Amino acid sequence: MTDFPAEMAQITSRKGWAKASYDQRIWVPCPRGLPEGWDRRRWAREFAEAWWGLSGLPHGQHELEKLATLLDYVYESTWGPESRIPCHLVFIHLPDPRMLPLPVYLSIFAALGRKEEQLRRLARVDDPALVKPPVVEEFSTPDLGPGLRVLRYVRGEDEGEVDVGLSYVWRSEEYETDLRLFAGTFDLARLEQAIPDTD
Repeated sequence: MTDFPAEMAQITSRKGWAKASYDQRIWVPCPRGLPEGWDRRRWAREFAEAWWGLSGLPHGQHELEKLATLLDYVYESTWGPESRIPCHLVFIHLPDPRMLPLPVYLSIFAALGRKEEQLRRLARVDDPALVKPPVVEEFSTPDLGPGLRVLRYVRGEDEGEVDVGLSYVWRSEEYETDLRLFAGTFDLARLEQAIPDTD
């Protein structure tokens, strides 16, 4: 099992955790640990077969392999030894097996500092890589209460590329815990497809 980056382990909440309920027809769980005898390739293959089978869409070996390869990549880039993604839970948005799998990450941190400042920091509102001012909105859920929803456009790793990121951040005063739910991609249309289900 991959260790979290040291700086993340120091700020992981010790007083609160998150329990996620989700539509199992839309979201693929991407657990940090796998059952005994499983590796990420088997996990990716099993979900690729299940998603194509449940879709009822015509498909062949090529389509199965393509989806399995994409899921394997998401797993490795999230939990592999080279990953620096600061998250504790991951769910992959995939309402259609023909779509690009979009990981949505959840981080569970100890509440540090003043609420507004910390939530803005977690949502990366002032990211120096921003190419234009972010869209910052108040957002609320029945269970978590008020928080922020932030849409950001940042310089990508490839020259001229712009990536888009979406974050939701909340603080639970009761559990002294800050939560950040986030996704990022180079494909704005793909992110927009996930927003209603993420909301």
